Amino acid sequence: MKMNEYLKKGQEKAGSQIKLAKILDISDRYIRLVRDGERSLADDVCIRLADYIGEDRLEVIAASNLVTEKDERKRKIFESCFKNTDKAASIAIAAIVISVLTFTPAAPIQAAQLTESALNINYR
Repeated sequence: MKMNEYLKKGQEKAGSQIKLAKILDISDRYIRLVRDGERSLADDVCIRLADYIGEDRLEVIAASNLVTEKDERKRKIFESCFKNTDKAASIAIAAIVISVLTFTPAAPIQAAQLTESALNINYR
């Protein structure tokens, strides 16, 4: 999620940019500078914003740093902080499929054959 999306979510929850600025203890002009890509938020403000809107703290900090970071190596580090929801969804779906295939009960005919096999054990 981009910083503008986090700020928009915060503004919607607060009711306005001015109210959000008061909640974050910064000026509404500063929010405008962040939104316009001229500044990034301090880490402590990112944490307050993340907590207020219910987002991951590290992702908000990374998004804020991406606003102004020019060094490509550093940008990749910040980008790596975002959860890969597609990968997580794929893993979850695979786990569900595996569990369904693994824990499917035996068909009645198979169950009967298993029972007969168990009864045909010769004890010596």
